[in-house]
Amino acid sequence: MRRAVTGKNHELNTSLFVPAFIASSFLCPSPELISNCTHMACQESCAVTPGGPVCYCKNGYEVGPDGKLCKDFDECAVYGTCSQSCTNTEGSYTCSCVEGYLPQPDNRSCKAKNVPVDRLPVLLIANSQNIQATSLSGTTVHSLLSTSTKQTTAMDFHYAQESVCWIHVGDSPSLTHLKCAKIPNLKSFTEERVINISFSLHHVEQMAIDWLTGNFYFVDDVDDRIFVCDKDGQTCVTLLDLELYNPKGIALDPTMGKVFFTDYGQIPKVERCDMDGQNRTKLVDSKIVFPHGITLDLVSRLVYWADAYLDYIEVVDYEGKNRHTIIQSLLNSLYVYNPRSVSPVYSCNVFLTKTGENCCCCAILDPNRVESRVWRRSLASHRLTFDHPPMLLLCCCSKMAGDDDK
Repeated sequence: MRRAVTGKNHELNTSLFVPAFIASSFLCPSPELISNCTHMACQESCAVTPGGPVCYCKNGYEVGPDGKLCKDFDECAVYGTCSQSCTNTEGSYTCSCVEGYLPQPDNRSCKAKNVPVDRLPVLLIANSQNIQATSLSGTTVHSLLSTSTKQTTAMDFHYAQESVCWIHVGDSPSLTHLKCAKIPNLKSFTEERVINISFSLHHVEQMAIDWLTGNFYFVDDVDDRIFVCDKDGQTCVTLLDLELYNPKGIALDPTMGKVFFTDYGQIPKVERCDMDGQNRTKLVDSKIVFPHGITLDLVSRLVYWADAYLDYIEVVDYEGKNRHTIIQSLLNSLYVYNPRSVSPVYSCNVFLTKTGENCCCCAILDPNRVESRVWRRSLASHRLTFDHPPMLLLCCCSKMAGDDDK
């Protein structure tokens, strides 16, 4: 007996799926097929097909294992049904938002509150000349600090301390430092200081700050290790150095005590471990070549990463399940090419840049909305991060198809 497939609820803007062979059978069904359908004893409806009668159900339900009875369809199991919390109900579902977010008119998505209201979220962009702040629309860009460094390889923001920290790369390990400065008004830096780290930072590819403890996590892609230092920088320990061949990206969820990271060495992979290095777990190790930037949706507990070779952004849950492609080069109007730097997901938006392309763009991170909002700037960007309470945001590198650098 064939199992009919039902579509999602009408609230998801999709209709009941009826295969073409079923639809065509309605045109000229034989008396025998009609008779068979009559005796199917379907709970809801029956369709006559060349292969025999098939039961199907109304929206919000699907045919059960017996091929006749209808059971509730779990819309919450479908990626993108709700942008945050989803509660499955009999024949339907309900979306809701966590504290700090407001539900939107579509009853699916959520928008972050601005607290305080006069402090709008901004994107911080670092390069070898300075650190810039730009609005999420890309309409305003202003320099916060002149870094005058060979390269800024890593940067992160500590919201509680209103501080941004970055690695100032010099010509030698002794000239490479971790610097932090406060940006209370997002107009200029104050109290710039050097934090002396007992380990070398010269080959650090990426860093992340644990906003609960103030600890710094670093990824060294030359010595192939991940290490952690306390907030003063004097006590550092190696977190992981085995079976790491070229670690690149790192993201933290202090609320769950988890570290997520990418490695594109002998076995490219996305992994997870506890913040003390224990319970290391491989999340993704197939259809992956050059995983680079990584970020988290702390509300929905999702892991996003960018593959700079396969030109995609994909997502899995914290257990490595429910994998989905979010954006892929030629499959989307937004052309993703060599994505690298990634920063947190914010209100269903994804921000993209590409090293060497001097551009940044923004797209909607929503499988139910085919839409992109693009803005380009001559930013010469290397690293991006986000000034807002630890919620959601995604940034990575990209280029628009057929679009020359401007």
